[in-house]
Amino acid sequence: MGVKNLWDILESCKKTLPLHHLQNKRLCIDLSCWMVQLQNVSKAHYCMKEKVYLKGLFHRLRALIALNCSLIFVTGTNIPLLFVFLL
Repeated sequence: MGVKNLWDILESCKKTLPLHHLQNKRLCIDLSCWMVQLQNVSKAHYCMKEKVYLKGLFHRLRALIALNCSLIFVTGTNIPLLFVFLL
């Protein structure tokens, strides 16, 4: 799913900026991508029992809310019921 080779296409215009550059911005977040990332980190560190991926999601969201960002969550499918209550 998604655009094939998207990151290769965008490589020439990529910029890395400090987090504070997002202050007061409206952001679209691929929630399913974040969840896969965070779950993979949890699996790599054998921390699934502690639900580290939820802690990671919380800390990412907390950091963006602290910067007064407006957050728009995008998913390719239905959001699991658990995340509806978290958001």
